[in-house]
Amino acid sequence: MSSVAGHADLSAAARLFGRLLVRELDTETLEELSRPAVRASLRELGIECPSASLEELAAQYCARFVHPRIGYPPVQSLWTTGQYDGAAALAVRAIADASAREPAPGARNAAPDHIGCILLLWAELVHERPELAERLRRDHLQWAQQALAETARDDDFFGSIATATIELLRRLTE
Repeated sequence: MSSVAGHADLSAAARLFGRLLVRELDTETLEELSRPAVRASLRELGIECPSASLEELAAQYCARFVHPRIGYPPVQSLWTTGQYDGAAALAVRAIADASAREPAPGARNAAPDHIGCILLLWAELVHERPELAERLRRDHLQWAQQALAETARDDDFFGSIATATIELLRRLTE
């Protein structure tokens, strides 16, 4: 299953995980995650809605995705070249430009090649511009499983999100 058409049903998961990976949780997102239908869907994926305070969740987010204890933040250029704004960032920006989209809308200045931004862009393009979604899938997802592996070992909300995202990435890259 290597075509975009075979993966289009994963766009909702890509959109959700992209959003959760690219910026801290806020009150509105926590309320959305707490809705019974969303909570049940998350539970099916092995994800429990967080019970910690927003401040605790912000600290956890920063420790996992902004200043991780091992490796780099989940940004392709960092994982492939050791610096921000590398060829991967330029390529993702070019894909966003070709689709007349922002590379990271609502992501508070996140790098365009942050895995959350890539997943959000892929989810937007998969139905409207499948050829561009395929470029993202083919060229900008392979590295991310390694980037999320350490966080996936944690037994908390963000560990569960990382684990579920790794599974999504496996499905998208198989």
